[in-house]
Amino acid sequence: MFKQCLKRFFWISVLCVQAEVATAGVPEEWRQSAYAYEASQTPLTTVLSDFASSYGVGIDSRGITGVVDAKIRAGNAQEFLDRLALEHQFQWFLYNGKLYVSPQSSQVSQRLEVSADAAPDLKQALTDIGLLDKRFGWGELPDEGVVLVSGPARYVELIRGFSKEKVKAQDKHQVMMFSLRYAAVADREIQYREQSITIPGVATLLDGLLESQRRPPLPQDPAANIRAMQDMAEMGQSKIMNLASSRKATPARGGESKSNSNRRVVADVRNNAVLIYDDPEKRDTYQQLVQQLDQPSNLVEIDAVILDIDRSQLSSLESRWSARAGSVNFGSSLLTGGSSTLFINDFDRFFADIQALEGQGVASVIARPSVLTLENQPAVIDFSRTAYITTTGERVANVQPVTAGTSLRVIPRTIAGEQPNRFQLIVDIEDGQLERTRDNDTPDVKRGTVSTQAVIGENRSLVIGGFHVDESGERQDKVPILGSLPVIGALFTSKRHEVSRRERLFILTPRLVGDQLDPSRYIARENRPQLDRALALSGSPSTRQQKRDLVGKTFSELANGRLPPDVKESSSGVALKDLCRVDQGLSIDASRGQWFRGDTFDVTVGVVRNDSARAKAFSLASCAGARTLAVTMLPVTELQPGQSTEVFVATRSAAATAVPAAPVRVSILPP
Repeated sequence: MFKQCLKRFFWISVLCVQAEVATAGVPEEWRQSAYAYEASQTPLTTVLSDFASSYGVGIDSRGITGVVDAKIRAGNAQEFLDRLALEHQFQWFLYNGKLYVSPQSSQVSQRLEVSADAAPDLKQALTDIGLLDKRFGWGELPDEGVVLVSGPARYVELIRGFSKEKVKAQDKHQVMMFSLRYAAVADREIQYREQSITIPGVATLLDGLLESQRRPPLPQDPAANIRAMQDMAEMGQSKIMNLASSRKATPARGGESKSNSNRRVVADVRNNAVLIYDDPEKRDTYQQLVQQLDQPSNLVEIDAVILDIDRSQLSSLESRWSARAGSVNFGSSLLTGGSSTLFINDFDRFFADIQALEGQGVASVIARPSVLTLENQPAVIDFSRTAYITTTGERVANVQPVTAGTSLRVIPRTIAGEQPNRFQLIVDIEDGQLERTRDNDTPDVKRGTVSTQAVIGENRSLVIGGFHVDESGERQDKVPILGSLPVIGALFTSKRHEVSRRERLFILTPRLVGDQLDPSRYIARENRPQLDRALALSGSPSTRQQKRDLVGKTFSELANGRLPPDVKESSSGVALKDLCRVDQGLSIDASRGQWFRGDTFDVTVGVVRNDSARAKAFSLASCAGARTLAVTMLPVTELQPGQSTEVFVATRSAAATAVPAAPVRVSILPP
């Protein structure tokens, strides 16, 4: 007599601990012991859970319903499940230590695509791992490479997972786009005399880093070029033959290297983004690498002065020029054969002395250029003259260019952690001139070069000298009118031979203007007084500084894609074409514009595009005007062909610039 509504009876000939089941077939232990179960209005899921717990296996009985009210006795566990399945219309199978139970109505049939040779091997493999069950359907179509499977949905799903065809590496490749904020994606080419200097962009850096085999450089010799093209042709034929044979042969190992050969890196100049065609699983790796390369750089302004000064006047300036070499102060030693590099502490006083000498005619400023560049990027200033020499031979005539003049190349780098700011300058200077020979056919070239490095503090100047400029000639003085008379004119004319010996100096002054992370520091110096005057209307100097910081903060927030809380977006405003002028080759996209309004100033955002076939720079000074307070542009200042950039212009608000209406007087005359 059973006193409980639920009892279990076991007839076990041998007691043993049940191990984890790892096959789809019924374990041997299930055939050796009887099993009995007494249920009284017990849910079917509870009966199955008790059964699975008795044999130490998990259970998945989703979708099972029903109630058991019977005493069931079976010779073994498999017979118990079969009797229960027949009565309650469910299917079951065992795999990897888990009992799967599902309704009979959920049985499915599917067609699985496999290779033609893989069907028999797949069946044997599924049998070996204990998944294939003879109670369920299995069919093969070898000619079509198809397997037909029927059974419980979970059973078919497991088989499909094992029979899924391996996706080839090249089939998984996708195009991934990584936008850049600070770095340039395309290469920058600088024409420097007869050579071209290439500054690699992010795309070239990534391509070179990820390339498995380094490409050899192209030869410069014409004969070598021909040999290289022949080798390339033979290589192309070899690759075609290998490709044809590989389609017939079974793919070999080494898929990783093949997938690497299909990887491509392309520069999207229009969006300043790098496109990578590769496995999307590597996206996180590429993203981290791109972020490390796309770091903001400092913006450095290099002011250069090229000066010729009479050598006799250098000694008089020694006491006025403060120079430092290590920890030793000294005056100018350009004449005495000492150091040819000086550091000027007080540039304003120094240049005042130069202007005084220029007024006396013993010094002259040849050029005073200024260039803006990112740190670790070369800035080139070149004033040159090119002569073309014709060389003739038998049935051959060649024209060779010969260039000479004054060129200056500077690569600045800020030294981190130094206060005040200090710069390391890598300077290459070339100074020369073309001199005609007596036959006036082949010119002579006189050239001097200096290549050096120096560390200099901000607001100090580096002076590089040692270039001697000697000029000699006959000077004729004559009395007006009388000196031009024939015969007796020589009596009123005098000639003297003059020799001018001058020293050519190069004066470099680096200055930290801003950085890409804080666009507010891009405010041009010529616009800052105008900004100060506009902000002076708002109150005291402290208030003026606060408003100036507000303009800078607004630029920074908008550049980073955020809207400041005290600035509101507007649907209309002053168009960028009404605030800025563009040079030929550049255009302003009138269809794109954004406007933002603050309490004391407005911001106009527009797009400038380079429509020409060569790189062009957009000048911030082209946006100067009565209402303009500050100008900046991101992400680049020099536009490659087809590239666009955003221009931010801060202007005084319409309310601040509005002229109040004058009071009116009503006439007392009768109408």
